[in-house]
Amino acid sequence: MNTVSARELASLVVESLNLEGVDAEQIDLAAPLFGEGLGLDSLDMLEISLVIQQRYGVKLKADDPQNEAIFSSLQSLAAHIGAVQAARS
Repeated sequence: MNTVSARELASLVVESLNLEGVDAEQIDLAAPLFGEGLGLDSLDMLEISLVIQQRYGVKLKADDPQNEAIFSSLQSLAAHIGAVQAARS
């Protein structure tokens, strides 16, 4: 099983969303993904969800009541993916 790091997710987000001029190494892993932090929106969230499902086999549901917590930062997203993967093994 490959555990996912928040830094790896930063690279994945920059790559999958084609964030021009954003250096994945410079992203604050604890910063909010939406609003003030990276400034992502709901369409970006869908795109990230698809990429995570393809890459890590972890399905993120749009109606999950935990989404606000899961997507609060790259660190929380990485922790969620790791927890789901660990629960499977």
